[in-house]
Amino acid sequence: MKVYDSKSIRNIALIGHAGSGKTTYSESLLYKTGVINRRGTVEDRNTTSDFYDIEQERGSSVFSSPLFTEYRDTKINIIDCPGYDDYVGEIFAPIQVVDSVAVVLNAQNGVEVGAELGWAYAAKMQKAALIVVNKLDVDQANWDKTIDDVKAQFGGSAKLIEFPVKTGAGFNSVVNILKMKMLTYDADGNVTESDIPADLKSKADSIRNEFIESIAESDENLMNKYFEDGDLSADDVKIGLKTAIINRMLFPIFCASGKNAGGVVNVLDFIVDYMPNPTELPLIVEEGSKEVTCDDKAPVSLFVYKMFSDSKLGEMTYFRVHTGKLASGLDLVVERNGQGERFGQVFSICGKKRVEIPQVMAGDIAATVKLKNTHINDTLHEKNFNVAYAKIQYPNPKLRTAVVPKTRGEEEKVGMSLHNLHQEDPTVVIEHSQELRQAILYSQGELHLSTIKWRLLNRYKVEAEYVEPRVPYRETIQKAARGMYRHKKQSGGAGQFAEVHMLIEPTFDGMPDPEGLTVRGRDTVKLDWGGKLDYYNCIVGGVIDARFMPAILKGIMDKMQFGPLTGSYVRDIRVSIFDGKMHPVDSNEAAFKTAAMMAFKDTFVQAAPKILEPIYNLEVKVPEDFVGDVMSDLPSRRGMILGIEAEGRYQVIKARMPLVELDKYATALRSMTQARATFSSSFSEYQAVPPNVQAELIDAYKKSQSEE
Repeated sequence: MKVYDSKSIRNIALIGHAGSGKTTYSESLLYKTGVINRRGTVEDRNTTSDFYDIEQERGSSVFSSPLFTEYRDTKINIIDCPGYDDYVGEIFAPIQVVDSVAVVLNAQNGVEVGAELGWAYAAKMQKAALIVVNKLDVDQANWDKTIDDVKAQFGGSAKLIEFPVKTGAGFNSVVNILKMKMLTYDADGNVTESDIPADLKSKADSIRNEFIESIAESDENLMNKYFEDGDLSADDVKIGLKTAIINRMLFPIFCASGKNAGGVVNVLDFIVDYMPNPTELPLIVEEGSKEVTCDDKAPVSLFVYKMFSDSKLGEMTYFRVHTGKLASGLDLVVERNGQGERFGQVFSICGKKRVEIPQVMAGDIAATVKLKNTHINDTLHEKNFNVAYAKIQYPNPKLRTAVVPKTRGEEEKVGMSLHNLHQEDPTVVIEHSQELRQAILYSQGELHLSTIKWRLLNRYKVEAEYVEPRVPYRETIQKAARGMYRHKKQSGGAGQFAEVHMLIEPTFDGMPDPEGLTVRGRDTVKLDWGGKLDYYNCIVGGVIDARFMPAILKGIMDKMQFGPLTGSYVRDIRVSIFDGKMHPVDSNEAAFKTAAMMAFKDTFVQAAPKILEPIYNLEVKVPEDFVGDVMSDLPSRRGMILGIEAEGRYQVIKARMPLVELDKYATALRSMTQARATFSSSFSEYQAVPPNVQAELIDAYKKSQSEE
């Protein structure tokens, strides 16, 4: 395969909602450039990009697929991304390493969630963008509504570069306002140019004038020329259009039928002529890192955006070279840990096809096998060329569940397999919770969970089941209480004796000292599970020796890990030790620890104990059609609505919801809104549960204890 210099490379990600036809469109791109000699279809399960069994079973993309083609002496790297937000990690990662995105829209449905998700991240990363309105050959295609959606969601910078002569089964031609010609496609996507029909000429002129004015607005000199001449020359248009696209001042809109390769060739030409090459956009580095530019004459540095382990391809590491020329046999350093990696073979990837290449130039995307010390988001570079590229910003998980092996004794195997999956998909998060005594799996939704289970079985040969996750409740008290416990044990020889009197109270900042007690020592323990314990030594007259005070504290701390109501962690308590007794022979640290544990347990239940639950901030982005359903549903889940804000065609509902309800929310929201809404959440605080919920939790805990 030919080696292309940096200026002859284009990197573009296909993003859009599931069902928009990205995979079919990419198939036509490969077909029209000769990479494949026959177009596959999603229905026949033989497309280049969706080649995994799970993708073929579902008829939609699950993993991002790197592809490439060669066209007009240019290498075009294309990454076909999945469309469901459950697979957001496979959307954000490719966007990080490309220079531009093509947003593919289904002309029947307009702008959908998957398109918005990718668009928002592309905007954050300042990527150039073009828009492809696909499936214009379908009878239900609605061009005008789709363009209205585009303008509402992506703004006025989205400009028509062409429009269809007609839509539906008769779609086979468009008016291109750059060429000011009508382009007609045959069944194989071949293009014939002709003059614009008279009845469409006025419309084309109007759209072209608006388009040229947008180009002029991108540059002061062009604006002056436009004012003077009323138009721009072809050279001015080419320079101004590229500048406007690179600066995200203009997003051209194209027409397409991916099924028939309609609108493919003109988009390929546009990518070569107008979309940025790697040297034309800045490289985004981590804060504090030195600035670098895409330069094939500099030392080698690269960024890893994807890792994947599969029986068909093996262990693959996908990366983009940002500087230098990477060749096999080169040793690089992992910036994160300083460890070395030697690169063996390097490949350009097109679906499941690997093409070995002699070197990878700056700006190119490639893959290699079996790197040992490297993870996603790592920067690798030549020795002494220290640089760190900006990391992919993955969203917080939306859903959590507990995972258990189907076969007893395979807990460790499941845990290791999930750890490996996390290395390949950072949106898969596994926590082995000592508190809940469960392995908690965090994911982006139900589809994501089913994919994880599929990969566990097909890649790692372990079967797992999902069970309801426990909730990390907390316990505290609402009033002060005094109590004591005498621990006395005599069984021949030295015995054990300790008596501890304590006052326990709910603690808060600025709290006065306990009334009637003299505080001789203070300790504040910041608890690992949140909150604090204030521990006061109020002993007078030496009734308990100071050397026993740490043992008393340890006894209290041990008991705070198993609250009496639900066995949950205890927090936000002040304990004052004010009296007690000891024996000159039988008192020891073990005795005082036991006495403190029992005194705390007995006194805690007299202090109006309450259960606290984790509360999460929630933002639901929902189409206006479903706002009423979502708003009325939230209170039924003990959600508190804080407000609502408009965002384009959407409303963003801000609320707070208990974690126990949030665990079930992703599935409910998808069902309620036909998968057109999305949400994000973050931990806020602990709050007391309602009395009826507390009673249910206590009864459930008692029942579980009796069963054990």
